[in-house]
Amino acid sequence: MYICVCNAISERQVQEAIAQGAADLGDLQAQLGIATCCGQCADTATDYLPGGRYAVEHVSEAVAPERVVQAPLLSSVEIRRVA
Repeated sequence: MYICVCNAISERQVQEAIAQGAADLGDLQAQLGIATCCGQCADTATDYLPGGRYAVEHVSEAVAPERVVQAPLLSSVEIRRVA
């Protein structure tokens, strides 16, 4: 979803900027250029900042670590048996 239509800035870009340390609207403006044209997106962008209504739900998804699957290592003999 686009947050800033004027500058084609997506929700994901906003989340990533916040995950990298953007803490207020000024930071988002400096990093992404959000809310620098018509300004209609300022309130929505602010909702993604810490303390905003989307902050916990969306930011946690954006910075969630990759799921790691652990599998045992097979020896060359075991690989031949499987193949």
